[in-house]
Amino acid sequence: MRTVLIFTAVYTVGLFAYGMAVDSSLTILYTSITVGLFVLFALLHRWARWPVHALWALSLVGLFNMLGGVLLINGRTLYITDVLGPIVYDKVFHFLASTGFAIVSWEAMKRWSGPGFHRGGLLIMTWLVVMGGGAVVEVSELIGTTFGTVNVGTYENNILDIVANGLGAALGLVFVVWWEGRRQSDSAVE
Repeated sequence: MRTVLIFTAVYTVGLFAYGMAVDSSLTILYTSITVGLFVLFALLHRWARWPVHALWALSLVGLFNMLGGVLLINGRTLYITDVLGPIVYDKVFHFLASTGFAIVSWEAMKRWSGPGFHRGGLLIMTWLVVMGGGAVVEVSELIGTTFGTVNVGTYENNILDIVANGLGAALGLVFVVWWEGRRQSDSAVE
């Protein structure tokens, strides 16, 4: 766990320093978001007791978020840069973040549900939790756009984000099923 903390602290400080040096306009906002989420998930970790692979997923989501908001490509943030043909980094991030959050949500819900949980039901609930978290992000973006503090796009942008969230959450659950199957086969061998 110490390695994850060090990695997260290093990229947060490093990207903050980079953003300030190149005058990236969203550096303070994205550093604040990263630190705020770090505190929130540290508090939640007291109850969830996430395994190391889930903590790595959280840290990588934080890294990809800070890169998107702070890193400048041709004078524009990475978030609005085309990275896969016409697909902007924002959509790729939503996909990857939802994949990571599916892993994190699964581990927390599995722990909180206790022994004897219904695997299929818990997988569906995990997907719904990730989609609900994504909806909170989209509502906050709408509020930011409405009050003019940020400009994150249109209705179409929000819907495409939700689609990316759903696909990413589904991939995360495929990983969870694989991981759980691997864990069970490893314990059966022992």
